[in-house]
Amino acid sequence: MWEDYRVGAFRRAFAKRWPGRKGILIYSNSPNWQNYVETRWLPRLREQMVVLNWSERATWRDKWKFEAAIFRRYASDREFNPMAIVFKPRRGNATLSTWLRSVRVLDPLGMLAPSPHDVEVIRFFQAFRDYKHGKDVLLRKREQRMFEELGIGESAAGA
Repeated sequence: MWEDYRVGAFRRAFAKRWPGRKGILIYSNSPNWQNYVETRWLPRLREQMVVLNWSERATWRDKWKFEAAIFRRYASDREFNPMAIVFKPRRGNATLSTWLRSVRVLDPLGMLAPSPHDVEVIRFFQAFRDYKHGKDVLLRKREQRMFEELGIGESAAGA
């Protein structure tokens, strides 16, 4: 219940602050993925994602305070870097569906302020670990999922 409200608030504030952007990409200067991310992803994602570099997190408190709060909300375990947080487009009847669910479970806050949320969190740490050892299947799957969530076609996502 409260989580729905918080995610909805994040979504609205993010859309207001970053019109046209669909989420946040977090990566670092690790030799395991920095070059890969900067050459294959960033040229395609710069217009759609806000990019945070974990290695430069000391600067976040000033310039990226809001974005860092969203990141901390979803970086609940150790495999948070690299990671994509994508705010998925709302379905046409999402608010009505959420309100009806709140009525069924007698959730007063949900009835007063229905806040559907669709957030896709895609973690790449394990995928890059496998990639480092010559196994690219997991990385390709997660990459494909990220590009699909962002509406980037296969031809643009291909390496």
